Formats: sequence, structure tokens, C-alpha cells
Amino acid sequence: MKMHENQLISEIRRRTNLTWFIAMGASKFISAPIEKLENVDVSRLLELRAFNGEHELKAVRGNLGEEFQVRDSKSYFEKSRTEQQYLDIDTTKGFKPGEGSVTVNAIAGGEYDLLNDGITKIELEHYYRADEKGIYRPFDFRIVRFL
Repeated sequence: MKMHENQLISEIRRRTNLTWFIAMGASKFISAPIEKLENVDVSRLLELRAFNGEHELKAVRGNLGEEFQVRDSKSYFEKSRTEQQYLDIDTTKGFKPGEGSVTVNAIAGGEYDLLNDGITKIELEHYYRADEKGIYRPFDFRIVRFL
């Protein structure tokens, strides 16, 4: 389904069970508790993922100003696999406490917020679907939780 920026924010607010979001724009990456979404200029985003351990609402678009293509992770794919990946955190630079979160520095540059300074991994659920030959191929993923 497609949604305009205002519709997307209304839909996320309506889903009170979503606890965290990750937003990506042309020059910025934001990871924060859902309450901080109010401080984000959605018109500058290309992708937004709002989630909890059970569910994710993903919105993407190719260009600023276009509507978001939105998908709901509930019963969306035939097969899935869960994995954990280490986050890009430069522990030599320490952590900056914030309101309900801590800011960490990435080894590759930049910074992002996490719920606490004990988080080192992210859990992802990869989705697969069969192609015309019946072979399952990766199609999408969702963020499950931080560990």
C-alpha cells in the first residue's frame, strides 16, 4: 500500500505497540525510541522502520517527495530465518547518555542511538519466497530487536 508522509506518521501513532524506529535519509541514519519520531523531519527520509519484537511497519520510497510504499510484516512471507548480527560500535569512543537512550559512535563514522550501552547486536528475520522454479530466495527482512 502507498502512503503520504502524514498518513504514515498517523499510522505509526495508531499502532501503540511499536517501540523503536530506524530512519534513513540521504545523509542521516537515526535509531531511537518511538517517542523521538516526533523530532524527525519525515519529508527528508527515504526509509522508515517502526517495530517491536513481534512486528514491523516498513516504509520506503525511491525519491524525496514521493509517497512511501508501506508493508506490514504480519503474515507477509512464506518462509523466514532469524539471525543475529553485531552492530558497528566503536567502544573506544565511549557512550553519550541521552534521554531514554545512549548515543554510540560507529567505527565506519557517524553515530546512532541505542536503548542502553549493553546492546551489541541486532536480531533480524529474513523472509524468503519461491521463484517460478520453486527455489526460495531472500526477498526482505525485518528488524526484530536489539540484543
